[in-house]
Amino acid sequence: MKIRSRLTAVVLVLCMLLFVCYQGISTGKKGGNTSEENSGNHTLEAGGRKTTLYVWYTDEALTDYMNSCALSFMEQNAEIRVVPTLVSAVEYLENINDASMRGEAAPDVYLVTNDCLEKAYMAGLATPITDPESLVTEEVFPDTALKAVSCDGQRIAYPFYYETSLFLYNRTYLDTMAATKAEALKAQSEAQSGEGDSTNAQTEEGQTQEEPIPTGADDLIPATMDDILSLADAYDAPEGVEAILKWDVSDIFYNYFFAGNYLNVGGEAGDDASVVDIYNTQSVACMQLYQSLNQFFSIEAKESSYDQVLQEFMEGKTLFTVATTDAIAKLEQAKSDGTIQWEYGIATLPDVSSELKSRGLSVTNTAVINGYSQQKEQANAFASYLTCHADSTLYERAGKLASAKNVSYSNPKLRFAMAAYEKSASLPKIMEASNFWVQLEVAYTGIWQGEDADTVMKNLDEQIRGQLAE
Repeated sequence: MKIRSRLTAVVLVLCMLLFVCYQGISTGKKGGNTSEENSGNHTLEAGGRKTTLYVWYTDEALTDYMNSCALSFMEQNAEIRVVPTLVSAVEYLENINDASMRGEAAPDVYLVTNDCLEKAYMAGLATPITDPESLVTEEVFPDTALKAVSCDGQRIAYPFYYETSLFLYNRTYLDTMAATKAEALKAQSEAQSGEGDSTNAQTEEGQTQEEPIPTGADDLIPATMDDILSLADAYDAPEGVEAILKWDVSDIFYNYFFAGNYLNVGGEAGDDASVVDIYNTQSVACMQLYQSLNQFFSIEAKESSYDQVLQEFMEGKTLFTVATTDAIAKLEQAKSDGTIQWEYGIATLPDVSSELKSRGLSVTNTAVINGYSQQKEQANAFASYLTCHADSTLYERAGKLASAKNVSYSNPKLRFAMAAYEKSASLPKIMEASNFWVQLEVAYTGIWQGEDADTVMKNLDEQIRGQLAE
């Protein structure tokens, strides 16, 4: 999943969207349309006039879920007809804008990632939500989701589902490792018991401290990158295991967590152009440690591929990997059809070190009310129904994880995905910094290949500051 593919479709049409923002339709006011062509979407039915809501989305995997939600919503709201429409992701916002201008089946509600919200809002294609059920709250959604849909001090979309990075491990291998280590420690303890000693390790104060005996995989899950390196030194890898850890070093989505806790573009909601903090002591230290890992793992950035990395993990060739939420469904399918016969686990991303913390990246997919819709009340009702009541069926039918908290899944491992999402940083919305992710990816690649981390981070900081100051 390349971050840059999320940005290309909207950046090329930005100038046109901004033009529309100031010219508008007839009155030129943002968030409304007085054109007679788009005076309302109504369909004559036997029982009278029905309001028709057009709902656009771009991911075919959602079709079954969208249709199901539309049907159940219409059963409860007989006066509204909902038409989910799968459209191309190419020039998505431009096509929404064009349809709104023509008034021909323009979407009243559409799904879009949170990084596009400011673009949509400035073009009049998004308007503050009314939240008719008062569910877009901290009780229902994590803070990550609420910040993702906030712009200009208002919530301009409903959080729907998310994608974030996860730390996967081969639980079967770790269980075996734990059992082997436990046996060795017990044998050592028994051998020393006759000498009046016990299994222990020397502390800085000169006192002895008993080394804990692992009871299973949970006791060996690494908390830091240092733990992974220490484990690699002591691990007697079984046949077929080619690497302790492997991840796609070419994609910022899987790399971001190394310095992510110390990078800030756009502030808490990602919409404040006055906030830029890329070059600092912690971020440079993180990237220096990141660079040092190349000497141990020797992953070529030019040959790195997420699909290949995930495939090798599924084949049991690696012990740990960094993946996105899509990997869970693939692993479960492989277990179901017998392709893999071992158990996997999900954990939070390891910290860079005991002093330097990690933070992953996330994208929140949202439901937006078109500012030019003449059915905003009904549109808000459906968007709220679609997103705020999303449950485990969203994952079962579409493979998507709902942004709402406390959703019960049949797979208990999925709770770790929500924990990762809650801790993650969202993509910022600032239009002038839309190339930040591409540039950050270039910076990571350069540092991985040996460029000076201090210089690279300083140059990137200056570049983004310059863009936002123009």
